[in-house]
Amino acid sequence: MRTIHKIGIGVLVGLFFASGYATRTHCTDRQRAAVLRQVDASAEGTRVASTRLSDIANVDIRPLETLYSVLKSLREHYVEQLTVEEEGKMTYDAIRAMLASFDDPNTRFIEPAQRKLLTDAEQGTFHGIGAILTIKQTWKTNPDKLKEPISEEHLIVLTLLPESPAAKAGLKPGDEIVAIDGKDVLPFDPYQRANDMMKDTKIRNMEPAQVRKLLDAEQKRIDDGIGMIEAERLLMSEDKKPIELKLAAKPPAKASMVTVQSEEMTVDPVSQVRMENGDVGYVRVSYFGAGTAGEFADAMKELNTKTAKGLIVDLRGATGGDVESAEKVASWFAPDRTLAILIKSRGRKVPVRISGSEGVTWRKPVVLLVDRSTTRVPEVLAAGLKDSGVAKLVGEKTYGDFVDTTVIDLADGSAVVMATGKYVTGKGLDYNGKGLPVDVQASSNDQQLKEAIRLLGGG
Repeated sequence: MRTIHKIGIGVLVGLFFASGYATRTHCTDRQRAAVLRQVDASAEGTRVASTRLSDIANVDIRPLETLYSVLKSLREHYVEQLTVEEEGKMTYDAIRAMLASFDDPNTRFIEPAQRKLLTDAEQGTFHGIGAILTIKQTWKTNPDKLKEPISEEHLIVLTLLPESPAAKAGLKPGDEIVAIDGKDVLPFDPYQRANDMMKDTKIRNMEPAQVRKLLDAEQKRIDDGIGMIEAERLLMSEDKKPIELKLAAKPPAKASMVTVQSEEMTVDPVSQVRMENGDVGYVRVSYFGAGTAGEFADAMKELNTKTAKGLIVDLRGATGGDVESAEKVASWFAPDRTLAILIKSRGRKVPVRISGSEGVTWRKPVVLLVDRSTTRVPEVLAAGLKDSGVAKLVGEKTYGDFVDTTVIDLADGSAVVMATGKYVTGKGLDYNGKGLPVDVQASSNDQQLKEAIRLLGGG
C-alpha cells in the first residue's frame, strides 16, 4: 500500500519539476556563465544556469496544483505518517526516474555529494579511479518493424587521467566496464535482454521449466545489478577503496578482471611546455577547467620568448566542459572570430565569439594533436580553430561529443544536469556523434608527433 502511494506522489513530484523545466525554457539567453564536467559521462564541466523564473505569466501551473492537492491529502489522510526523510527520498527518486525516461546520458539528476565532485573536478581535483567515462548508445532494429529502433547502453572508458589509478591498473580508452564488484552494469532498460531472450526462437522452443530457469536467472542478475548512473557514481566517489572491474571481452581475448584503488588526485590542466627538435614549441592541455586558461597563457608567454617556427598543442585524451577557457585559449590564435555556434532548443542559434587576445597573438603555424579520446570542449576548440583556418589537425578522428550541458542547481545542494544544445562550427558543420576528422591521419603517439613536426617544418 505504501509503495503504491510512493509511486503516486513520486510521479506528481516529477510533474512539479517537469513544470520547472518548462518554466526555464522561457528564460532569456543570459547564460554564458561559469562552466563546470559529466563525466560523466558523461557531465563534467557543464555550465551553471539560474533557475530564476522570468516569464511566470505564460507558465501552466496545473501540474503544481495537482501536486499540492495530492501532497496535502497524503499528509492529512494517509494511514501512515510520512516523514521528512521519506518525502525527500521520494522527491529524489521521482526526479531521477523522470530524467532517466529520456534515455539521454547527458541529462540526469545528481545528489549533493555528486554535485560537490563536479565542483572539485572544475578546480582540477578528481575522485575515484581516474577514468573519464562515457555512456555509449548503440542501436539495433526492433523486431516489431512498427516500432522505433532499440537502444543499448555501454559504460565505456573514454580517456584516463595522467598517472591515475585506472591508468596504472592497465585500463585503456575503449574498454567497456560490464560489472563492478561482481554486480552487472545494467542498461537504461534492464529488461531488454530478457525481452530479447523471449524473442529468440531457440529459447521459445525450450521446455517451460527451462525457460523459467533462464528468466529467473536473468531476474536475479537484474536484482543484483546496478544502473549506468549508479555505476558512474561508484567509480567517481570519494570512497578510497579497491574496486574490482570486469571488462568486456575483445575477441579473441576473453573478459578480464582488474582491481583499481580509488583515490583523490590532482590534474595539472597544462603541462610539458617545451621545444621539440629545437625549433617547434609544444604544450599539452589535458583538461578544460577553471585554471586552464591562466596556465595556458603562462605557457604561451614562455614559448613566445623562444625562436619557434610553429606550435603543437596536444589535445589527445583531453576533456572538460569549460567553454570560457576554450575561448581564452582560442584568443591566442584567432581573436575576435567565431569559435562555434550553439544551437539551442527551438532552433535558436547563439554565436560563441572569441574575445580579443590577452597577449601577443601567435601568428606562426599551429598543429593540434587529437585522437579518439579528445572529447567535449577540446573538440569544440579544435573544430573552431580548424574552421578558422589557423590550425591543422593531426592524429585520429575525435570522439564526437559536441553536446552542451547545463547544471541547474537546486536549493538543497542537489542539481539537474541537462542537455541544452549542441555546438556546430562557424560554417555550420555538425560533427556531433560523428567525430571531427583530421588533416593528417596517424595512429601511434610517436607517429602523430612526428607528422606534426613535419607539417611545421621543424628540425
